[in-house]
Amino acid sequence: MRKIIFDCDNTFGLIDRDVDDGLTLLYLLGAPHVELLGVTLTYGNGSIEEVNKMTKEMKEQLGLSFDFFSGSKENNLAAAFLVEQVNRFPNEVTIVATGALTNLAEAQKIDSDFFTKIQEVVLMGGTTEPLVVNQQAVSELNFSCDPDATRKVLLSQAAITIMNGHMTATAFFSKNDLKHFFERAAGMLKKESMTWLKDTLKNWIIWNERVFHFSGFCNWDMTTAVYLEAPELFSDEHYFLSENQPNLSKGQMTLAKDSKYVVKMPKTLLDVQLFNELAIEGMIAGLRNQ
Repeated sequence: MRKIIFDCDNTFGLIDRDVDDGLTLLYLLGAPHVELLGVTLTYGNGSIEEVNKMTKEMKEQLGLSFDFFSGSKENNLAAAFLVEQVNRFPNEVTIVATGALTNLAEAQKIDSDFFTKIQEVVLMGGTTEPLVVNQQAVSELNFSCDPDATRKVLLSQAAITIMNGHMTATAFFSKNDLKHFFERAAGMLKKESMTWLKDTLKNWIIWNERVFHFSGFCNWDMTTAVYLEAPELFSDEHYFLSENQPNLSKGQMTLAKDSKYVVKMPKTLLDVQLFNELAIEGMIAGLRNQ
């Protein structure tokens, strides 16, 4: 059983905001080989206040069982929880981080040895060149939100796997995939909760049809969770990072021919159909297990 802390900027249920953090949370709650120790909240898709609000609402609407901790500036409970858990389970905790990396950097301020005690950090974010989705330029979000924190994490020499924007943009979840998910979820929730779930996901597809002109959405963050259970679905490239990271304010990493900063960064999602099948199965299990 792999011990996981999910550090995310969940805005599931907030109009015109991304849903993939929430779907990833559902998957982690249902994954058979995952013990979700807790959820730490950061910002990115929305402010920390919006993320707190929507995480509480999602928990209540779907009847989910998990503890969450806010990464507010005044009192960073998220960073304190991260430190507490990696000291309780040294070299056993994997941190899945899909928003601004502020909480991880703050945890290192509390405990300077924080990154040496982590089993693995799995990140969603970053680019190595301009990001284009369906022929449209897209701004990177997660790494660029707090470039100083991102640099500290990337150069921490922890075991790091990065699901970057280029690869995760291919994790396309279509209207047909959504229909299959709804069919599987039928009868699992109260009528009001099912309506809330359907409206949230349908509205996100409507937003993507308007902005990106395709009927579905990029399930960016889900790649981190599926990777934990099915790493064979991803190619196995490793890269050196430069110690100088001048473009993190744009979310762009600078690579090097050689350095002491080595990260795993899969270039290709090998089977999108199987990826979506596993994602749906995990999300259904997440709803069922509550």
